[in-house]
Amino acid sequence: MPAAPPRDLYVVSDLHLGRGRRPDTRRWSRLETFLYDEDFLAFCRWLCRDAHGRAALVLNGDVFDFLRIEPEPAPGARGAERRFGPPPTPPVAAAMTEDILVGHPHFLDGLCQVLAAGHEVVILPGNHDLENQSDEVRAVVRRAVEARLAALEAPAGSAGRLSFESWFVHEKGRIWIEHGCQYDPENAFRHHLRRGLGPEAAAAAAEGDLPLGNFFQRYLYNAFGSITFIVPSTRANYRYFRWLLANEPRLLLRVTFSHARFLVQLLRRLGRLPESGWREEVARAHQAELAALGARSGLGAVVEEVDRLKATGADAVQAASGMARQVIKVGAGVAGTALAALAIFTASSAAIGALVDGVGWKALLSLLLYLLFAVTAAVGLVAAALRMPRDEPPRHLRDAAARVAALVDVPLVAFGHTHEEVVEPLPRGEGRGWYFNTGTWIAVFTHDVLVPRERVQLTFLRVRGPDGELLRYSPGRDAALPVVLLEEDPLDPEPAT
Repeated sequence: MPAAPPRDLYVVSDLHLGRGRRPDTRRWSRLETFLYDEDFLAFCRWLCRDAHGRAALVLNGDVFDFLRIEPEPAPGARGAERRFGPPPTPPVAAAMTEDILVGHPHFLDGLCQVLAAGHEVVILPGNHDLENQSDEVRAVVRRAVEARLAALEAPAGSAGRLSFESWFVHEKGRIWIEHGCQYDPENAFRHHLRRGLGPEAAAAAAEGDLPLGNFFQRYLYNAFGSITFIVPSTRANYRYFRWLLANEPRLLLRVTFSHARFLVQLLRRLGRLPESGWREEVARAHQAELAALGARSGLGAVVEEVDRLKATGADAVQAASGMARQVIKVGAGVAGTALAALAIFTASSAAIGALVDGVGWKALLSLLLYLLFAVTAAVGLVAAALRMPRDEPPRHLRDAAARVAALVDVPLVAFGHTHEEVVEPLPRGEGRGWYFNTGTWIAVFTHDVLVPRERVQLTFLRVRGPDGELLRYSPGRDAALPVVLLEEDPLDPEPAT
């Protein structure tokens, strides 16, 4: 009897659901970015029609956003917790998940449509929802799904097709799927597998093993409010800064001054010494989960080799030393510029006094000299503020995809995290592999050039048999269309790794 064909896979990432539309106010939450619930429900219905036989909807991380969410401090909370909310420990994240699912009923309906049709739903964690690994969060999602399936009178056993993975989905000889944040130096955790932690260790890890990108999102970027301020890369920082400088300078100044305490939070976190052995407990839990994943997946020690590819090189401690160096450089530059300007001004004044007789001409030339310095300084400041880095994306994830493909021997590797769609061939022995990045369903600053595409593409990866294709769902046509990606300029130099 021939083997059954492999299931179709539909991979979606980076939805970033917040608290959604509040039933009591009928308004969207202030920090909400996912405004496409009806589109997601329509996509799930289309998926059920499009699937050939068995299928699985894989939600590849950052499905929920436990970082960009309105804080709800406990009664009597003070200081950082009052302003920024409690750290997203498993119990806190579970409460957030309940609110998220209440605020996004059509998203929940979409999942249940897939399950009721006999297909699977698999949820993976990302750097914004690492707590999806916890039993508390999973229990909340299961209860909500079971209640909705019961209301829909779905076939028995539908809820059993919902599953969670702590890191990746691997199908032997076919595909490797994970969020990809572990290969981004700004968003990688030292120990991202945290199942089985005790309450104290979980609370300590939520703050102590916090990537730099997560830290800035929680303690700074949320202050900009309804602006879609999710920063998956350093390049996005520049785009946001330039946009704010040009369009919302008052907001930029207000946040700058009001968040002076942000620096205090940073210093407090860096100065916090471990009071107990929580780091050792987190490391042990990580290693235990690695061993369990190796056994379940059949990859054995290869899972540990993949884990060693992580790029934990930009945590807050290193960032603080880097900021200190930058402050010294800026101070030295300002001092040098001031001395040079003073020397030029003194020499120019002396030259004017020597060359021109008469107070009127002296005054006029001095005024012109002042204006010249003022214009030069203003142009220099504006140019420095608006200066943009090259728009080439970093190759951390692309390089990691090639190494993962070689380690686990698969032709297809799918990541999310960067919010940028990617289709790139991978060298693979005699054949050819592919790296896909599924982008995001939310609107963010990614490109500053005008291209014939929509800013929100509702992108997903469809894997059918041995082939994968990056597509976008069109709600208006109720169909899947090719993602709009332009050929890279062959004259551009290779991006730095």
